[in-house]
Amino acid sequence: MAYTQEGIMAQVWIAFGQGAGAIRVSHDAAMELRRWYYDAITPEVVNEKWQTDAVQALDRIRAIGRLAALKAAGAGSTVIKPADIYASAHTVQAASCTPLCPPDPDGDPDVCVPPGVEWRPDETLAAGAADPAHRRH
Repeated sequence: MAYTQEGIMAQVWIAFGQGAGAIRVSHDAAMELRRWYYDAITPEVVNEKWQTDAVQALDRIRAIGRLAALKAAGAGSTVIKPADIYASAHTVQAASCTPLCPPDPDGDPDVCVPPGVEWRPDETLAAGAADPAHRRH
């Protein structure tokens, strides 16, 4: 099967929606998801990596969708907003920290902290997970 950048991005949107469930996704939020991932779908990904990495990559996208839905619902909203995408992508990428995660589109080097590097105290949540997105605002 021949993959394309557009086709892979469509899979990303579908996986995100699967994770988000019944919470509506705003147009701007969908475009934020595209901003994070479209340019990361390079010819190397399309031609060499997607065949083997798609399952793991899409699982991470579903996790971003679940977390974004949780953030929206927790704020009493009926819609996922761009800020929910941004914060959720930061959190999931920091937690997974794999080569599957593209760089932050804004150039934040702390989206993924390599194994063996400890989080600073201001980055540690009570649950033990890291959320570097809070430093952006």
